[in-house]
Amino acid sequence: MNDVNSTIDVRVLEYQANKLQELISELHNCCKERYSDEAKAFRMPQAELRCLMLFEGHKYLTGIQIAGLLEVAKSRATVIIENLDKKGLVQRSQDPNDARVKLINLTPAGQRKVREIEEFLFSLHQQLLGQIDPAQRTGVINALETLRSSMEAVKAQLS
Repeated sequence: MNDVNSTIDVRVLEYQANKLQELISELHNCCKERYSDEAKAFRMPQAELRCLMLFEGHKYLTGIQIAGLLEVAKSRATVIIENLDKKGLVQRSQDPNDARVKLINLTPAGQRKVREIEEFLFSLHQQLLGQIDPAQRTGVINALETLRSSMEAVKAQLS
């Protein structure tokens, strides 16, 4: 009898693992589409939008920091920063502690753009919640928090 239960448990776990993989893949694709829609809405490349959002909680960032946070080569980050500079959304200045380093910060126009992006995202998330029965929202959020924690734990084990 124990072997039957073990076989059923393995099959259930396999089914659940496959279903989880499928759902995460679908969610990932939805997020990628949202990034594309966001880029169209703001008429800016996704990389530039992502770069602007990096400044949350930071007065200044360096090109190396931006490259690391965007997970791109420094040369690619430089192009993104130059494009944002041409649009008047960021400005570069000398680091007072190291003349070799340029500090990048948002201009007032860049700060306004970040607020617009944040408002856009907040509105999207409100619309998303509007699609979920209010009685289920807390459960959905709790399940996502559990999933995130589990993903972080597995990631830590792989490192």
